[in-house]
Amino acid sequence: MPRKICFNAVSATSEDPKYRLIELNSHGPTVKGWQSGKNCEYPQEIILQLERKCVLEKIQILAHQFMIPSKMEFYSSNHLSTDPKTIKWEYIGYVTLSNNESTEFKSRELKYANVPKTEASMIKLNLCENHKNNLNAYNQVSIIAINIIGSNLQAEPDPPSVTDGQLSKLNDIINNPEYISPYDDLAFEMYVAPDIQKIIRDMEIKKYLAVISERFEYARKLKHAMLRLKTAGEKLGKYELEKKHAIEKEDYEKASSKKAQLEQFRAEVFEELGIEDLLEVNGICPKNDESVDTSSAAENKNLLSPTMVRFDRRSSSPNQHQLNSASPLRHPSPKTGSPCTGSPIMSRGSLRRRNKSAGAIAKSTYEMYEEKPLPALRHFSSQTNEFLRECQVDPEHKTSSKLTEREKKQASLPILVFGCDIVEKFYSKHYLDKEEGLNKLKEELISYDNTKMHTANKTARAAVFLLHRALRDKVFTVYNLANEVIRLFFVQFVPGRVLPAEVSRSVDKLLPELLTKSGDTSARIHHMAVHTILTMADVKAVRDLHIIPVHLSRQVSSSTHPRLALSRAEMVEQLILNHGISTDKQSGLTCRTLSEFGASGLHHPAEAVRKVSERILVLVYKVNPRMVRKQLPPDDDITRRNLLYRQLFHEFDTIDMQRKRELLERNRVIQQYPAVNGECFSPEPKEPKNEISKCISTGNIEHIANNFSNNDNGKQNFSISKSQSGSNIGPTNGDKRHDTGSRSASGVSSPSNNSQKTDSERHCIFCNQSEKVILLMCNSMNSHYWRYCPMLVRCKHCSQVVEVATLTEHLLMECEKNDLFMQCSQCTEAVRKEDNQSHLLECNDVPEGYTRCPLCHKNLESTELCWKNHFMGTSNLCQKNTRVKNVKQVKIQV
Repeated sequence: MPRKICFNAVSATSEDPKYRLIELNSHGPTVKGWQSGKNCEYPQEIILQLERKCVLEKIQILAHQFMIPSKMEFYSSNHLSTDPKTIKWEYIGYVTLSNNESTEFKSRELKYANVPKTEASMIKLNLCENHKNNLNAYNQVSIIAINIIGSNLQAEPDPPSVTDGQLSKLNDIINNPEYISPYDDLAFEMYVAPDIQKIIRDMEIKKYLAVISERFEYARKLKHAMLRLKTAGEKLGKYELEKKHAIEKEDYEKASSKKAQLEQFRAEVFEELGIEDLLEVNGICPKNDESVDTSSAAENKNLLSPTMVRFDRRSSSPNQHQLNSASPLRHPSPKTGSPCTGSPIMSRGSLRRRNKSAGAIAKSTYEMYEEKPLPALRHFSSQTNEFLRECQVDPEHKTSSKLTEREKKQASLPILVFGCDIVEKFYSKHYLDKEEGLNKLKEELISYDNTKMHTANKTARAAVFLLHRALRDKVFTVYNLANEVIRLFFVQFVPGRVLPAEVSRSVDKLLPELLTKSGDTSARIHHMAVHTILTMADVKAVRDLHIIPVHLSRQVSSSTHPRLALSRAEMVEQLILNHGISTDKQSGLTCRTLSEFGASGLHHPAEAVRKVSERILVLVYKVNPRMVRKQLPPDDDITRRNLLYRQLFHEFDTIDMQRKRELLERNRVIQQYPAVNGECFSPEPKEPKNEISKCISTGNIEHIANNFSNNDNGKQNFSISKSQSGSNIGPTNGDKRHDTGSRSASGVSSPSNNSQKTDSERHCIFCNQSEKVILLMCNSMNSHYWRYCPMLVRCKHCSQVVEVATLTEHLLMECEKNDLFMQCSQCTEAVRKEDNQSHLLECNDVPEGYTRCPLCHKNLESTELCWKNHFMGTSNLCQKNTRVKNVKQVKIQV
């Protein structure tokens, strides 16, 4: 069968002094790999000389996490030579490598290349130019490990102590061309300790021989031991790597501790599995062929159980607790499987079952609890938690529940990210363990470093799994701490790290459980859940997804539990106060959605729910009265007989009256014009009979106004008629001044009386023309606002006068016919709904830093004077503004 082919890396185009080419000759957890020189030329060549001539089957490449070549080409040669230039190479093929942007340059890519069967003695790799990224400052390429799988052309030496009959059958198994041993794979060699690798390979041959000899019990034990040794070898590899890192940092105390931990763990594994007996170094061991009966199996299972091993360790070594407290590497490669702080050879299962099957051990555990002295009950009334803590088993005898196989599969991702130790505490039956697990998870989230192997998305998914489990706990201290960690997760960990898709998944996982808790009978549980949901909703990353408002604003039915309905209604009301009512249809806070939610709450049998729904409808009514009225019965005498509707409609009437007062105040200039000789003036004043109308140009307006005001004759001066709110219009002397403090028809206010103290300060607040010039063109400032001011425009649909700059907002929000318009998604203008499709074909996006004129549809640079230059400048004036083209007239009263 194809086997691993050893090789020797003989040459490379360049190499980094710290990452030499000889690193490729060996495999293991501490291997650093080869790197090219800084700013090297491409392609880079690596030449490998195989141990023996073979037929190539597969080449495995483990690439660097960010020094990644874009392509690798493979060549083979059947001739050995000391000079690489004289070798004739035969092209095999090539593979491409990912740029690793999706993993944020934290994962290594293991590439499998199945090559056509080729006889070869040497192999050449051509590494093309690297993928560009910010971490690879010197444009280097790197390979961590290379593995060659092939079939030997020469017969291999026979294993020792094998008879001729066994040898032929063994050759049939070994020479199977379809089977490749999993223990020759690069993923196995890179993460398992080298000494464990050799033992497992020897056991594989022993297993084949045991099957040939029909020693099936022995073969079963070997298979079981190989699987457990693989897991133990991964842990030993991590210890070795941690020891190497401690040596590099010159932390020799930690290195010594890791060495002792590694040696003790290896000795325990070898002793508990009986490696020496299984390898049969001294000949056939009859014990290996004995089948274990039920009683002995139960006894053996207890001997290997996590609980009893821990007791034995503590009883035998007083310093062992300090060694076990050292946390293993929590961020292994995904290929290594699940990290576990306990022994990997321990049997799985619940503590209750183990105690049932082992009577003596159960008795000792029972006596351990019985002989524990209890504290005095006087502490119970004041410090309940302290009493419970004192009643717990002594820490040195405390048992922590281990995970079953089902729980390990269920929590595989959290185990991979955070390690077995933390996950076991979440699955423990002791609330103190769960609190400790939540505190450790909190520390992990606070101290998260993006240079670690696991991405923020993977860490978030693992954390949410554990938090969802803790959230369902019945002990309030655990539930309270879980809510605290959830708030910390969304407020501190999520922003800037987690992708929106993963944030959405996290909210979908936790929100249903929190909504259920918000309807709990306990006030503290209810308030804690509501506080957590509102905190999540305030986070920008969650708010942009619109998940929480959509869930909360769904209509409630009469069968909805009163406490749950009340919690939802109160949270919706708080969201309206915090975030406001949105026009985005996906937000869940639109007028239509909130009106339907409030109307459904009015029919709920609980009075508290109806009161909150009434407040929600009042808030929405202030924004869109028509939508709220549409969801309610008609406002007539029959409906007002209902007390609830009577109070609600009374609130609506109060809002309507307030709105009408504001509207009357805003339109006071139009509706309350003073009369002269019993005749009422319209907003656009008529020409008096004794008035001479002269057409003048805008350039001479100021000159004529000065001539009239500077008349030095003793005769009565000509006076310019003025319209003033709240006073009569009549003949005035040229030196008499009147303050004008009126408001325009659309709520546009002119300068207040306090700001108009002298003639030089009286100007139109929109076009900045002086009152003296304005009154030469029209009879009043109000007429100027109504007809002549170039910065204003009259709405064609409601006849209000508004600023041109705010015409779009007026049509969408304030206009009486705003339901006919919608905002264009491209140019942001107000467009009729029926014309939207044709408009989208013609309009263009507004560039950044520009705004668009709603009249001529030109893009204007967003500056302070852009609108004034557009309507009152010297060139390129708005062609659609009729007030710019309008002929100015000065009316002089004779």
